[in-house]
Amino acid sequence: MESPNRAKKFIFFIILLVILGGAGYYAYTLGILPDFFRKKESPVEQSVQEQVSVFEPVAEPILMPPTHIFITERNISADIIEVGLQTDGTLDTPKKWNEAGWYKKGAKPGEDGNVIINAHFDDNFGRPAAFWQLKNATVGDTVLLEDSLGRQYAYQIVDSLLVDINDPDRLKVLEDTDGKSELTLITCGGVWLPGKSTYDKRLVVKAELIDSL
Repeated sequence: MESPNRAKKFIFFIILLVILGGAGYYAYTLGILPDFFRKKESPVEQSVQEQVSVFEPVAEPILMPPTHIFITERNISADIIEVGLQTDGTLDTPKKWNEAGWYKKGAKPGEDGNVIINAHFDDNFGRPAAFWQLKNATVGDTVLLEDSLGRQYAYQIVDSLLVDINDPDRLKVLEDTDGKSELTLITCGGVWLPGKSTYDKRLVVKAELIDSL
């Protein structure tokens, strides 16, 4: 049978080990132990820690092409298709009278730059087409663009002008303005030229982004 003194020494030794172990772990978590007591991280572990988490918020919004345009004050509502340039360098127009065309190399809704959309004023028989009522649009009207994700972007009209089809500076209305998200709507205007089967001017409506919904 063990003596009481020996049993006490054993218990004291166990308590001392627990205290020392706890103190060592606490010092380790605070980072005050020498480096040789610490586990060295492998290059792979260091690389993984330095990587940005895939769950972090995306810095830039995902922007999509427009699919529909509304100007409720002027009873304008039209689906939008993508268009490019014709062989002579001019902007192509939709094949359907009731559709609008978005220049696919221009800005997307909500993006800094110029969102360029055109549509027919009337059809071959002079009947109203998609942008027939654009001639009545005024400063302050709201233009809504809906993208392929169903999001809507509100633009407010700031200017409306007629540009001659032979004006050497006519393409300036398509240029971007730094730091702005702009919208340019284009349709026919002015006087019909029977020999050329077109109008002598283009109606250009300019708008600026005010909100995304």
